Amino acid sequence: MMVTHSLTYDPVVDAKRLPRSRPLRTPPPGRALVLVPEGGPALTVRPGEPVPDVRGGAYRGMFLVDTAEHRLALGLRLPGRDAPDAFHCHVRLMCQVTDPAAIVARGIRDMSAAWHDPLHVQLRDVSRRYGTEQLREAQGALNAALRHITGAPTVRLYDARAELRSDAPGPSRVRGVRARGSGDAAEPKVPGGPEVLRGEVLARREEPLPPPPPSTPPSPPPSP
Repeated sequence: MMVTHSLTYDPVVDAKRLPRSRPLRTPPPGRALVLVPEGGPALTVRPGEPVPDVRGGAYRGMFLVDTAEHRLALGLRLPGRDAPDAFHCHVRLMCQVTDPAAIVARGIRDMSAAWHDPLHVQLRDVSRRYGTEQLREAQGALNAALRHITGAPTVRLYDARAELRSDAPGPSRVRGVRARGSGDAAEPKVPGGPEVLRGEVLARREEPLPPPPPSTPPSPPPSP
């Protein structure tokens, strides 16, 4: 049975103002420390790298970013040849942050949401070539397109897979799933929306991440 709920994660594990009384330690494996200065580009410190002395006030905040590999999943409504939302598509992929400072600068806190629109744009151009009676052919074409997904300079994406079903009545030609009628409710959702797990993800395509907000990185929350 096709799983239809979304799976995402927040790549920012922690954000805080810098302590002025004690030095910082190098981040653990699977994490990167992003130091935000008063002016200029942020500094990324990876596991094993030396951490600069932050007690002089050159940096105003720090972010701990998850750089481990994660699994993502998201649902898309894709057009067909004869209908604007003919197909339910569930995509699963792997994701890994490669540029932690860019993640902080762009304020990305939900990885699946960041890639939803770029992935939808890419796949809709494929799905609209097929009618609902061509479910197997459409799914094969979508998976062929997903094989070219590698991510952007800031995020590595790979191992993408798509499962498809249509809203047309009758048995599905993919995995024996019976499609819902067009009047049925949309695919089920986890209470409260997508399931967000720290350290668990989904993947996307070689499209760039959404356009960055202002060039100045967000300020970390004030100390309690």
